[in-house]
Amino acid sequence: MGFTDDVRQALIDRIGPGKRYPNNKRMADDLEIDPSQLNRFLKKERGLNTESLGHILDKMGVSVLFGDEPEDAVREVCFRPPGKTQAGAAASNPQPDEYMAVPLTRAAEAARPGTVPEDAVEGWVLVWRHQESLRFRSNLVAVAVPPGDMSMAPALHPGDIVIVDRNDRDPGPTGRIMLVREPGEPGQTLIRRVGTRRLEDDLEFVFYPDNSREYPPVAYRLKRDYNGDVNRAISGAVVWAWNDMSQK
Repeated sequence: MGFTDDVRQALIDRIGPGKRYPNNKRMADDLEIDPSQLNRFLKKERGLNTESLGHILDKMGVSVLFGDEPEDAVREVCFRPPGKTQAGAAASNPQPDEYMAVPLTRAAEAARPGTVPEDAVEGWVLVWRHQESLRFRSNLVAVAVPPGDMSMAPALHPGDIVIVDRNDRDPGPTGRIMLVREPGEPGQTLIRRVGTRRLEDDLEFVFYPDNSREYPPVAYRLKRDYNGDVNRAISGAVVWAWNDMSQK
């Protein structure tokens, strides 16, 4: 099958009892397209223009990977029949296409582009892809706050796990928690809030923790310290976190 047929079949496979959408109308509402347009596409009565097809792929959280680009870090999930804790035998099984397996790795590895090397993967974190802060994101990595690192307390404590979107490197608005790198090789990789200030001929980044009493903020300049490459300064945005509530 060609790409369009693959998309059509993927949509059809997600419609029906126990699936993502109970019927065509519910899918059309979620994708924000005309139901009749969707029905004609599924029946091969009419194709979609580039804009409509792109809109559907965006709403479905699909990303296109070209052969000369590095793969995203996440993997698809294949569920084996699970034991259900406190759910009861009658509860439906989770659907694999509802979840992503995100590699858990060290901050320094998470900051590198491309797929996380197999020997650097310390585990996998299962995430529900329809969580609002994770929807339409794919290039995700998980990072645990290192033992003894209290720099982001009380927001984050040692052992807490954050999900980082490596495609999201926009520091605005001020105060976003991001995975950042200090200048130089090897620059230390940290979880920090980021502030920016426009200078006359440069852009200043301020990396500051929540626990500023013990971990003072630091400031660097984009041109002077990172050769004008924002990707050297910011490796991604923290979009989700799991907290150990026993420490709260």
